[in-house]
Amino acid sequence: MNTVLVSEAVGLTYPDGTDALHDTSVNVAAGEFVSIVGPSGCGKSTLLRLASGLIQPTSGNLTRNGSVQFVFQDSTLLPWRSVRRNVALNLELQKIEKSEIDERTNNALALVGLLDSAEKLPRQLSGGMKMRTALARSLVCEPDLFLFDEPFAALDEFSRERLNIELRTMFGTRNSASLFVTHSIAEAVFLSHRVLVMSPRPGTIVQEFVIPFGPDRQQDLRYSPEFAGLSGEIAQSLRELTAS
Repeated sequence: MNTVLVSEAVGLTYPDGTDALHDTSVNVAAGEFVSIVGPSGCGKSTLLRLASGLIQPTSGNLTRNGSVQFVFQDSTLLPWRSVRRNVALNLELQKIEKSEIDERTNNALALVGLLDSAEKLPRQLSGGMKMRTALARSLVCEPDLFLFDEPFAALDEFSRERLNIELRTMFGTRNSASLFVTHSIAEAVFLSHRVLVMSPRPGTIVQEFVIPFGPDRQQDLRYSPEFAGLSGEIAQSLRELTAS
């Protein structure tokens, strides 16, 4: 299996001397969805920025094999561009032929269920629709690695759970790798092949949970004893970290 992201004993110390990450190793393979949970301020988002190449580690080695797209908590849509033109923006910047832009944009909009809203402006969209647009903008680029920094944190619980199902369905048939940061243990368990637990700062991976559920995950899974038990184990791991 092709490994898209390899982080080997990576550390990051800021110029003011703050140790953000220490000895952090993470591998993500093509087609694999990996989530990271941990206490606030432990360096989860910092790890994503390192994985994207926005910042460089001060120790260890980090390599990416392929292209990367970052999906943030804020949808960061351009308010004067329609949904369609927001989704097409990255392709336009790459000077891709218009016929290909139109085809790839339509495919991405159909995948996230926004074809009927393609001509709307961001101010006309709900929070969930804005996140779908941001997701389509990344999907259209067909990256090898997706980085998600709490993309659904600002949504209500119902919208968040619905988008979890849609995201799981979308990525169940793709060969892209995904690294997903969240504070929601239930979200991490529902979406992932593996869940990694980070320690308080300086953050490092202290535990890994392999998720045993198959690719066809529906809402009812959240109410099963197996799901509750595994979520409880991860929660207990976090409680022990913050209590020590």
